[in-house]
Amino acid sequence: MLRTVLPLFFAPMLCVSCGDAAIAPSQSLVGAEELPAATALARETFYITRGGGAYGGDALTYEWRPDNSLLVTHTFSDGRGTGEVVRGKETLHIAPDVAAEVRQLLWRFRPAKLEGVEQDARPIGCERQGPHDFGEVTVGFVNEGDAVGIEDDQVGIFALPTAESCNTPAAVEGRAIVRRALHLLPRSKVASNYERAT
Repeated sequence: MLRTVLPLFFAPMLCVSCGDAAIAPSQSLVGAEELPAATALARETFYITRGGGAYGGDALTYEWRPDNSLLVTHTFSDGRGTGEVVRGKETLHIAPDVAAEVRQLLWRFRPAKLEGVEQDARPIGCERQGPHDFGEVTVGFVNEGDAVGIEDDQVGIFALPTAESCNTPAAVEGRAIVRRALHLLPRSKVASNYERAT
């Protein structure tokens, strides 16, 4: 009897360990009911952007590739469509243990489906307050397809609104998660210069 019951008991545990979603639905701050497995999401590229927006100004972007290389770029735009000036750029490397921790944090912002840049996800209970409500931080998720180029790439955007725009519990928690994630990333001279400029 015990010999037949034990396989039934351990089978779900084995299945969970090899095909589990990246995070539990209860951890999602955007209401995603299901995400792909962590092994699949680890192949996506993250783009984390602070500042900028419709009116220009200084912006800081982190491009985090699946190989854990991190390109940090500080740009400035006057908001009149005349282009961007690159004020600083550097490439860093994220240690594997840190990368695993930060991915778990950022996946809490990932939409269940990557529906393009026009469909930005926001914390539960938050809605865009007009066309210029870009938020204080955006996180982009890019799943690169098999074809050369970007034709079959999938993109999803999360926008973290300012406290003035939305201050639900999910938004408050989201700000704490962003601070934690950025704190864990390698120290960057470019990011320090951005902080001084803003």
